[in-house]
Amino acid sequence: MDQTEILRSELDKKLEECEKNDDSKGKAEALYELAKLEVSAGNQEQALLMLMEAYSRFQKLGESKGHCFAGELLGQLLYVSGNQQDGLAVVREALRGFTGLGMVEEAEKTGQLLAAMEEHAAG
Repeated sequence: MDQTEILRSELDKKLEECEKNDDSKGKAEALYELAKLEVSAGNQEQALLMLMEAYSRFQKLGESKGHCFAGELLGQLLYVSGNQQDGLAVVREALRGFTGLGMVEEAEKTGQLLAAMEEHAAG
């Protein structure tokens, strides 16, 4: 087994445990990490589904940091899947969140991402 398969297996186990223990935050974290693996493997559709659930769970729990990280990736996936306006809106929300949390490096990175996305959308 390579590292990715080992990590995926560990995350799948964590997901099962979280479901069994009704751990919504843990499930959101595991879904976010699994979604990143899916993106790396080129499975954008699967990643999108996982991210939408993680994003929603983080929001319901008031987990701002997780919501911002999941939102940044979700926005990118929405954008490249043809949902440009929704993607831009979600990335803008992540930028506001990172800024509000005082996460300067993440805010700068997300701001650069947003600028590139807006420039691309403008054609």
